[in-house]
Amino acid sequence: MHTQKDIQFDHLISQVKRLSDVQRKILKAELDRLEANSDDNSLEEFLLSAPTFSENQIKTIEETRKAIDQWRKN
Repeated sequence: MHTQKDIQFDHLISQVKRLSDVQRKILKAELDRLEANSDDNSLEEFLLSAPTFSENQIKTIEETRKAIDQWRKN
């Protein structure tokens, strides 16, 4: 059973210091797992929130590419 309680950071640190070596390793593994998931989510969120081209911008890019191709052929 898990309970949720607001605790001060200093109190949290003192509780962590009281853990056994095995418990500390388990806690570290869990924190590392959470951090890894957080990094993945951050990258995914960043990519999904990145700006995208509008239809007008895409049309301009295509026209520019065509013009450059024509220029290269000459």
